[in-house]
Amino acid sequence: MNNDIKLGVSLYSFSTEFIHEKLDLEGVLKKARDMGYKGVEIVAAQMVPGYPYPSNEWLDWFRGKLGEYELEPVCWSAYIDMGIRSDRDLSEDEIIRFTVNDLMYAKRAGFSLVRTQHAISPAIYRKMIPYCKKLGVKLAIEMHHPHHPEVPVWKEYLELMKGEGKGWLGIVPDFSIFQTMPHKLYLDQALSFGCRPEKLDEIVELHRQGAGEDALEGKDFNEIELHTAKEMFGKFSAPAKMEQWKDMIECTPYIHGKFYYLENGDHDPCIPFEELLTEIKRLGYKGYIASEYEGHHFDETVDSTVQLERFVSMCTKILNN
Repeated sequence: MNNDIKLGVSLYSFSTEFIHEKLDLEGVLKKARDMGYKGVEIVAAQMVPGYPYPSNEWLDWFRGKLGEYELEPVCWSAYIDMGIRSDRDLSEDEIIRFTVNDLMYAKRAGFSLVRTQHAISPAIYRKMIPYCKKLGVKLAIEMHHPHHPEVPVWKEYLELMKGEGKGWLGIVPDFSIFQTMPHKLYLDQALSFGCRPEKLDEIVELHRQGAGEDALEGKDFNEIELHTAKEMFGKFSAPAKMEQWKDMIECTPYIHGKFYYLENGDHDPCIPFEELLTEIKRLGYKGYIASEYEGHHFDETVDSTVQLERFVSMCTKILNN
């Protein structure tokens, strides 16, 4: 396997087991180690007790467990909770304060990278540069569907990443921005919500043909079928372009290997991993791709371990070619 590209895991992938208390945080770390992972991402709002102000005792315990299980702390995923107050959104000063707080606790937990969200404006993002330099921690924004490098605000972010924030500000591309088709669990859920099988097939075919909402006029679709069609056309009809990697790669310290369901360890019919991994390898990417399984949003009965094993198998085959 290409030694420059490493497969880590977002502990968020084990959400079902963690939420239903089949695994506690130590169990999740042990599971990651047993599966052969070295680098880990933690979603702090989900798994860090007392977040955003974890105790020194917990931080010491966590760093000890990372060492015990020989795991590298790669990314601390922060959360800008714009709804923390019921009367208004967070102010600029509050967003800065919470983000600095994440940088500080991430460093104390052993992480050198914090992933934030695009709720942080370009103006605030610029103001984070001196804090990143002082603490020695990088700050990267996740690029999630439906965003891509041509979205105006992302042009501003990228200018900062390549300019005065170079080396300290970055981007975490999420592979969901390249998704072209709905996955199996999405379709199964649509059936459970009330889509008729033959009508769902018709909607999928319309989507495959590149149809828009105007194609739904006069169709014998019930309310949930119309909703599903509009959602499908909106979510999966304008993926990011592979050539846009050239605008992102120099600012990318870390990647989210988002996936939802794999029938096997060979191919994902919804996200073009063969093209994605080949392109970032060609462009010289060096760093972690986090295995990020999110099928649990659609079906909690699917075994996340099996899915993660298939993902690693698929990515390893592609990267070894």
